[in-house]
Amino acid sequence: MTNKEVYFVIRNSDGDTTVIERNKEDLIADLEAGEFGIEGEKILERIPNNDTNYWYEGSVLIIKGTIVVPKAVEHITKFEIG
Repeated sequence: MTNKEVYFVIRNSDGDTTVIERNKEDLIADLEAGEFGIEGEKILERIPNNDTNYWYEGSVLIIKGTIVVPKAVEHITKFEIG
């Protein structure tokens, strides 16, 4: 398991939602190429709705973080008879 820090680019377009994982260098290259608008005008500053279908067309949300996978560490079964 790796705790590599990445950027998640969540995009809504035509009712479809995509999530792309980018490292810092690739994200900067996308920004400089105008991938999210010339001035980044399609980048959201907050989550406007938990359903991306209600985001503005072409909206992009960028989240910096790590992927985590919860793992069970112990399972206990208790019985009680009254």
